[in-house]
Amino acid sequence: MGRLNSTRFITSMYSGSLNSSIAKTKGFTLIELVVVIIILGILAVVALPKFINVSQDAHVSTVKGTGGAFKSGVNLARAVWATRVGSGPADDLPVFGTATEGELDFNDNGWPAQHWGTADSDGDSPKLDNTDDCISVWETIFEGDEPSISAASSSDETDYKANYLYSNNCRYDYSVNTNLSISYNSLDGSVTIDSDPNN
Repeated sequence: MGRLNSTRFITSMYSGSLNSSIAKTKGFTLIELVVVIIILGILAVVALPKFINVSQDAHVSTVKGTGGAFKSGVNLARAVWATRVGSGPADDLPVFGTATEGELDFNDNGWPAQHWGTADSDGDSPKLDNTDDCISVWETIFEGDEPSISAASSSDETDYKANYLYSNNCRYDYSVNTNLSISYNSLDGSVTIDSDPNN
């Protein structure tokens, strides 16, 4: 019996020391916490630029989408001109619906070239020659469902700012990042999308 008591004593002694050592290791040491904070800091430094680029990529995609829609509208307008006129200039051709808002002027080459605020061309080829012409082409091509636009000199807050560059050429700068733009040349109907946000 003495032997059984000594075995219980030894067993209880070891189990007591095991319980007390387990109780002492229920948490993180200061070094472990510092290591975790350093790792989280490194991840934040690496991941943050990725999230910034997501925003920039969204703006680039917006301009690319708008430019693609604008080019499609220009091509659709040209198809209407080819069907209804076929050759030479045209004034106030109803392209999108029957309202005057859907009318476009076309140059000799059959591309939209409004001559806003001036008399009809009387056989002369219309051409883009001011900012109002550029805005008019934009608004007519998008048929009233366009991203907002105003002249570059205007203080209005709009999605795009219209610039008349030189004869028959317009540029529409994206207001959020003016390095992003859509250019239109009415001589050949080309639409160029500048999608480099840094240049």
